[in-house]
Amino acid sequence: MAPILLLMAGLFLPLYPLSALPNALIQGQARGGALPVGDWRRGPAVKAAMILVFPLIGLGLIALAMEQASEGDGWATLFAIWGGLTSVLYAFRLLSAKDGEIWISHLYSSALALVWIGVGSGVSPLLPAIGLSVSLIPLIFLLDHLTQRFGIARSGLYPGLCCRLPWLAHLFVLAVLSAIAVPFSPSFFALAALAFGGVAADTVVVLLPICLSWLLWTWAGVNLLSGIVWGVPREDLSYRDLEPRQALGLGGGLIALGLFGILLVEVAL
Repeated sequence: MAPILLLMAGLFLPLYPLSALPNALIQGQARGGALPVGDWRRGPAVKAAMILVFPLIGLGLIALAMEQASEGDGWATLFAIWGGLTSVLYAFRLLSAKDGEIWISHLYSSALALVWIGVGSGVSPLLPAIGLSVSLIPLIFLLDHLTQRFGIARSGLYPGLCCRLPWLAHLFVLAVLSAIAVPFSPSFFALAALAFGGVAADTVVVLLPICLSWLLWTWAGVNLLSGIVWGVPREDLSYRDLEPRQALGLGGGLIALGLFGILLVEVAL
């Protein structure tokens, strides 16, 4: 029963190929194809709810599985290796992602798959899962703002937004940095908790996927920013920056996220 519960958890804490379902949902895919832009199921609130709730469901299934697992059966280590491989796979795929919905779904799968390393190395996975998931939320809403303005959030279609939409561009940079786990973001402290807490169990299984995935996230984040924020802006587009109230709301959310990261390190480390 324990391996079945762990496989079910792999739908919510993504394990390849079980990760196909949450990826499709975050990308706005349905059985009949892509949902139209403006459909409520593609809204940022729905995606944020999925990214926050799915890991908690997965953790609940893992807790049930661990209660039934016997000493020395090795399932936790096996799933930790599977999670590490999944994370690195999606981190590599992230490098070629241009569409914002695909980018955020691949980062979600890569980041949350690392929680399995905590499961296999005896680190409590709750705080790492929360830290990795909440760090993606600001970027979801900012990508939605780009979709509302240009019809699609895609790297390379409208470079140089720092010159035309300074408020959105500055907040977008901060949201991307938070998502890819720069220091003082909750995701950074989540990775630190997984690395420092699990390194005594198995250095290679713990540190190799975490470090490699983190390196690839940084590379992918630079690619995303270079295709949207930097560059020469197009003259054939109409630009509309964030309203002051929207900018203050999103900025306040990012500040709250940073404070949460500090709280997370106090609790986790």
